[in-house]
Formats: sequence, structure tokens, C-alpha cells
Amino acid sequence: MSTATSLLGREWTLRYPHIALLGTCLLAVLAAGSGIWTATSVWSVPHFVLSAFFLIYVPGKLILEATRVHLDPLEDLSLALVLGITVSSLLYYLCALLSLEVAFFVWPTVSALVYAYRRKNTWRRRWKGRFTVGASHIFLLLVLVVCLIPLFVLPMYYRNLALLPQERMSFLSKPNDAIFHLSIAQELTHSIPPQAPFLAGRPLGYHCGMDLLVAMLARTAGLSVLDLTVRFVPTLLLVVTILAVFTFSRRWLGSGSWAALCTFLVMLGEEFSFVPGLLLGSEEVWSAQFFGVPTTFSLYFMNPMLPALGILFAGFFCLAQYWKGGGRAGPILTAFLFVALLEYKIFAVVHVVGALALAGLVYFVLFRDQRPWRAAALTLIMAVPLVMHSVIVGQGASRVWMRVEPWPYIPEALEQLGVSSTTLGREIEGLFQGGGNTVIGWVALLVMGLPVYLLGSLGVRVLGIPGILKGMLRPKPETGVRFFLALFCAVGPLATLILTVTPSGYAPESEYNNAVWFYVQSKYVVWLFVVELAMRWLAGRRWVWQAVCVAAIIALSIPSSLQYFQRQLSYQPTVLESQELHLVEFLRGRCSEGQVVLSRQSAGEYVVALTACRVPVLNLGIYPHSFAPREELAQRQADRDDFWDSWNQGELRADIVERYEIDYVLVDKRVGDAVLDGGFVSSRPGAGGDEPLTLAPSFENEHFVVYSVIREDGTTT
Repeated sequence: MSTATSLLGREWTLRYPHIALLGTCLLAVLAAGSGIWTATSVWSVPHFVLSAFFLIYVPGKLILEATRVHLDPLEDLSLALVLGITVSSLLYYLCALLSLEVAFFVWPTVSALVYAYRRKNTWRRRWKGRFTVGASHIFLLLVLVVCLIPLFVLPMYYRNLALLPQERMSFLSKPNDAIFHLSIAQELTHSIPPQAPFLAGRPLGYHCGMDLLVAMLARTAGLSVLDLTVRFVPTLLLVVTILAVFTFSRRWLGSGSWAALCTFLVMLGEEFSFVPGLLLGSEEVWSAQFFGVPTTFSLYFMNPMLPALGILFAGFFCLAQYWKGGGRAGPILTAFLFVALLEYKIFAVVHVVGALALAGLVYFVLFRDQRPWRAAALTLIMAVPLVMHSVIVGQGASRVWMRVEPWPYIPEALEQLGVSSTTLGREIEGLFQGGGNTVIGWVALLVMGLPVYLLGSLGVRVLGIPGILKGMLRPKPETGVRFFLALFCAVGPLATLILTVTPSGYAPESEYNNAVWFYVQSKYVVWLFVVELAMRWLAGRRWVWQAVCVAAIIALSIPSSLQYFQRQLSYQPTVLESQELHLVEFLRGRCSEGQVVLSRQSAGEYVVALTACRVPVLNLGIYPHSFAPREELAQRQADRDDFWDSWNQGELRADIVERYEIDYVLVDKRVGDAVLDGGFVSSRPGAGGDEPLTLAPSFENEHFVVYSVIREDGTTT
């Protein structure tokens, strides 16, 4: 046996004191990191760890124990964390919705008491217990470390919202995904169901499970929304997702070492966009520019796809457990986790249920096996209350259109590759633009366009296509999960290429096609089939060949991810000076319940991100289009501009103040807005001049003045 093979098979024994020492060292490293980057203090790290233990892990662990499912320690930890995150967030939402927020504390309190009681006579034995650690655990630890490095490096995460000397703070305004999620998390700390804080008065029609976790920890544990959003919760979600992917991959592959490789590729593996990127010298994000379906992009861009991926793989694990006879709790856990995806990535639920329904139909016809049907039916039944609640509280929110209308991913890719001007390229483009439905066009699409696009957008994942086809075309009674996952992988790209999902009222071509998520979700899962093929090819071969093969797969999969990180580094946080922070501190003290502040665009960004205030309108790129009709959005922007034009001419637009129920007017001296020492007195619209509307200054520094709106009863907001 070679040295490498013996090392892969070697195992080490650890005791609880060893694990406690390692945990203490890790906590010290995190605390030191937060001593450099923090919005509060170094003590927020142990505060967060203890809060996560009692609010997330302990409740999740007790739920798992109630199911009587037998799992190994890593599987147990992974599912306990996923269940704790989803269940605790849901209970927090329900308690706040019923105005019984205090009742939420019963949940972690009872959970902690039961947890301690069940272990009252086993602490000494557990402390002396032993854990077997193999090479696969070392590989998993390496994957964790590598995947966590971007959080420390990228400007959107640890380096963002960090206190600086001389009363300053770093603040990343572009891209504005951090502002978007910070504003929603701030909103959820005081209002459930929430409004859209960047469009005051509009319901928030958005899956906000990731931000709800931040709000829950902020309200119940007293942690900072800022630290939670950009540091603690992304770290937690990344670790949980990696554990979920690893545990299911290990169950699927039967090897921990190969499962670690699969986990690495799921998180950081991209496609072949680096080939045209290097050849053409492009400075755009290659994975988004050439084929438009990046995977690593969303996992490191503060997108709810990160927790959704962890919940998705945890659901796959429970489905596999159920298929092997995992008891009555199997379908319930599976359905619950798939339903929980509604609050993280609704397209993942549609994708899962569609694939489950197809698998159920095939397995019932061929084998009279009702397990896929049961899982799909139970998922739909459990989803009904959440869907109905979303419909009720989201009335008035902007809707989306889902249409069978091919999105031009293929012709756009050909254009980026520089072949759209060829004869075949023009024929393919004509099919998508209605320029002609020709035989040549269809042949060119099927022979050139589609294969080139699939090869480029899948990259090394193309090696998984034979396994997917085999899983679909050769269903067996014992391979139901394989059949389902093969369908899941095949349905994704098909749905993305033929469907258009865009906000209603907007021209489709001007918007982002949310059908892209079907393909993205498939691409994560395809890695299972790729690694399975590599493992089978290399079985019994010398370790040198195994190392070369693994190195080649990684080398062909990560260049686009590395280039994406490099492009991310080009975004640098600005610095908020003491004047901005003093304003923020004032508004935090006044806006505990979502008061509305009328401000300019630049000031509005940190008003909604750093305080619990709302603003009538804030341009956050594509996001407002998903929350308001085009006409209303245009009206809000026009009203904001008209208000400041009138203000600087000495006129108060009281109608706009009343229309958006504005509580404060924020004047930004930096852009030359007028400052009136005595404030404004005006008549309210429709009041006949008998009910005055007064704006009185309540805060001022070198950069800003805040006017409080005083209405007819003489009270100040």
C-alpha cells in the first residue's frame, strides 16, 4: 500500500477536551478578526456563538431527537443547525405576527431545559467520549477554511460596516445588495409582516428567510443587525451549507474524501467562461457575461441562494433517509425542509416539487411506488398556509409574469463569443427574435448553438450528463432518489431556456429573468454525478493518477470563480465620517418603528441600511422593479425630485409629505439643499388651511439637518 493510500485510510481519535481546545482556538481567531472588523466590539463574537447555540442548535437538536433518526455526529450537527435556523425563524415570525414576541423566549428556554435534563447523568461520560477523525474530516476542514477566506477578503462582508478610528465606519454602497438585505433585516426587527423599507407603504413581496434570521438574533439576543448581516450570519450559513452538501454527498458517494471534493466544487466550481474571457481579454465578470448562469456568484453576493442551497441538500438527505426506510419522520422532515425554501428561494420549491411530481408519476406507473408522490403531496399541503399568508400580506405588491417564452441566453452567448455575425449565428438569432422559423436555423441551434452553450455553461459538469441520462432512462425500485435528482438536473436548464419570469408591467428584455435559478440549482447538483464518475474511473488506480485527475477537475473549474472574486475586490467601501454616524445615531433613537424619512438618494442608502427608518423611494438597481409597478415607481421618483426642487425655492410640498406619511425631512447640505432656521409652516391638503403642517429642525451638524414633521395636534413624530 502506498503512503498516500495509507494516509487517506488513517484515522485519529479525539476526546472532548481536544475538541473544546480546538473550538476555543477557533473562537479566539474569530474574536481577533472581529477586533479588526466590527460594528460593535470584540465581545460580539462569543455573544453570537452562545446565542446561536441556544437559539438555533439546541432547538434543532431536540427536534431531531424527537424523530428518532439515527445519524452520525456530522449528519446530526448539519440537520440540527438547518432545522434550528428554519424553525426558530418561523416561530419568531409567528410570535411577532401575533404581537406575542415575548412568547418566543419560551421556545429556547424550554429547549435548553429539556436539553440539559436529558443529559444530566451523561455529562461525565460524554466528556470522556471519543471521536474518530479520518482524512475526509481533514479535507472537509480544508474546504471550510478555503470557502471562508472570501468572507474575510471581499469588501461586502467582514471589511464592510467596520468601525474605524476617529469615529468613522466603512460602508459599501456599490453594489447595493448589502444595503438591500440590511434594510429588510432592519425592517423585520420592528414590523411583521414587513413593508419594503425602500418603498415606504408598499408590502414586501420577497422571500426574506435569510434576513428574518438576522432580525430574530438581533431582537432576541441583542446582537447588532450590522454585524449579523455582513459577518456572523454569512459565516454561519456558509458553514451550515457546506455541512449539508458534504453529508448528503457522502451518503450519495459512499466516500468522505470524494464528498469533500464534491462540496468544494459545489461551492467554488464554475464553468468554461474563463476560456473566452482570457482569449478576449474581458474585464467583466466572465461567468455572468458569457453564459449568464453563474453559481459561485450568488453564494458570495449576499444572496438567499446560500441558505437555500444548504436547506435543499438537507432536504435531499432526508429524502434519501426516507427512501431507505427512515421511519415516519422521513417524509415530514423532507416536506418541511422543501417548504422552508419558500422563504429563501421560491424557485427552488417549484423546481423540487416539479421534479418530485414527475418522479412520482413514473414510479407509480412502473412500480406502484407512492413515495415520491407522498413527498410531493405533503410538500404542497404544508406549503399552502405559507403561500396563502404570502398572498394575503403581499396584496398590492408587484407581481411577476411566468411565460413560456424562450429567453435569448444562446444568441447572447454567441454574440459575446463573437460568432453571432456568422451565417449560422444570424439564423439562430432569427429564431429568438421572430426573424424567421427556418430549417437551417433549427439545425444550427441544435447542432451548434445549444451544444456550445451547454458545454460552456456547464464546464466540467458535462461529464455528469451520461450519469444523469442513465439515472433517468433506467429507473429501478431502489434508485428513486437517483431518478429524482437526475430529473432535477435535466429540468433546470430546460426551464431556464424556455421560460421568462420578470416583474409585471415592465418590458421583459429590460429586466432580469428569474428563470435562471432553475439552471443554477441544477448546476449545483450535477457535481454529484461528475464526482461519482471520477470516483468510479479512478477506483483502484494509483494515487498519482487520482491526484492528477482531481487537480485537473479543480483547475478547469475555479478560474472563473477566482476572476469573480478579483472583480469583487475592485469594489471598495467608502468611509462614513463622524457627521454621517452622528446622523445615524440620532435616527436610530427616533425611528424604532419604521418612521418615514424623506431624503436624497445618497443619504437614503445609509438611512435604510443603518437605521430602522423607511424612505419613500430608493433606487437599488433592479430591486424596486420587483416591488412596485412601473408607474408608481416613476411617480415616487418624480415626487422626490419635485419635493426638493420646491424646497430649494422656499416652498413646502405638504401634499407629498402627507402622501407618504413622512415623519422626518433630511436635508443634505453636501448637495446644496436649502436650510431654513425657522422650519416650514404650511396647510395640509384638503384641510382648508385650518390644520397646519409644521416642519421644525430637530437635529443639525455640518452636513445635515433633520426636520421633524409636526401635524395639527401639535405632536412631534
